[in-house]
Amino acid sequence: MLLAGSRADAQLYEVNPSRNDPNYRRRPATDPNAPPPGGVETRINVEIFAGAENAGFEAQRWESTFERAGVYLRIRSEMPGDKLSTHEKQLGKLREVTLVGQLERDGSLTFETRKFKAGESSAVLEWLNEIKTYGAQGSPRGKALWGLNSDQFDALFRALAGPVDQEVAELPLDEAIRGLGLPEAYPFRMSYGAKQVVANSRARSRLQLRGFAHGTALALLLSQYGLGFRPERTPAGKIELVAIPADDATSVWPTGWEKLEGASPVTIAPKLFQQTQVELKDQKLGEVLDAIAQKTSTPVVLDYAKIAARGLDVNSVSVTVERHRYAWFTLLTRITSPSFLSIKVCCDEARKPFVWVTPLKNAGAVPRRRPARPAANVDPLN
Repeated sequence: MLLAGSRADAQLYEVNPSRNDPNYRRRPATDPNAPPPGGVETRINVEIFAGAENAGFEAQRWESTFERAGVYLRIRSEMPGDKLSTHEKQLGKLREVTLVGQLERDGSLTFETRKFKAGESSAVLEWLNEIKTYGAQGSPRGKALWGLNSDQFDALFRALAGPVDQEVAELPLDEAIRGLGLPEAYPFRMSYGAKQVVANSRARSRLQLRGFAHGTALALLLSQYGLGFRPERTPAGKIELVAIPADDATSVWPTGWEKLEGASPVTIAPKLFQQTQVELKDQKLGEVLDAIAQKTSTPVVLDYAKIAARGLDVNSVSVTVERHRYAWFTLLTRITSPSFLSIKVCCDEARKPFVWVTPLKNAGAVPRRRPARPAANVDPLN
């Protein structure tokens, strides 16, 4: 530990769990540095610099905490150029993490991403345990970008931008997922909760996903079963795609991106905002949506599962619109809102635009309407 004195006179004391060290103290019965289930052994080195003259006493108060964690600790005088940092390197199955922190005058410890008040030993031990399990980034739970750093997220996003090459509509869920051809670098698995949701389900998705990017296609497919997916960083540092119940929409990968850098609905799908003259009289809603998709070269994708759950069949709903000039986007809103449907203009990871049609949250009962007139072999928008 650092003893009071000038920088030149500072003495170093290292807490190093080695039996050859005279300062060795017995490790806990359970070795915190034992390899986790992922098969990766993590070694943590902690270096703390201190500038206060009375830091020696405060440093001693932290000694037992780091010793209990079984990490290598070095406390020294502050030197010019010292800064907080976190480094990780992988050597085969050995993951070495180096943490450089600062001991403050009040006895608190400051690291690059965390700060601990004097006496918060339990919090420090919990943090170190996370690092031993997940590496320098710590536990991914509750973090932005699902606990991935920017490089990891960018690599994943690019991988999920590849297109789906075959149609998977009407296939059983497991076959449909295989048919998506997800990137091999990011294994997919169903969580226990997801398996419970789809247990004994014979439902099949009606969504036609060929040509969509892998990430959005997977999110759309799973949405038809009450599921979503999120990337999870494993203790070994790998990233996998995990299906989970979609109870919290903010925790799962989106069914289309409304906001990407330099993108807005107008720039994503400019044809949707062009104007045209339209008149509709008792046309089937589903046929009109298909016609708009054709004329704007923008797929209109229906959330069939949630729409059906509300007892709504888009081909039994008739729509009438007086003759007028409309932007296609305005027309979409006008014909879907009476059925309590919402539209979202978004794109997939490759910036392919589409319109996602899903019921409004907390919408009431579907209003009664007269059935749409029988289909005719004509374009409903002409």
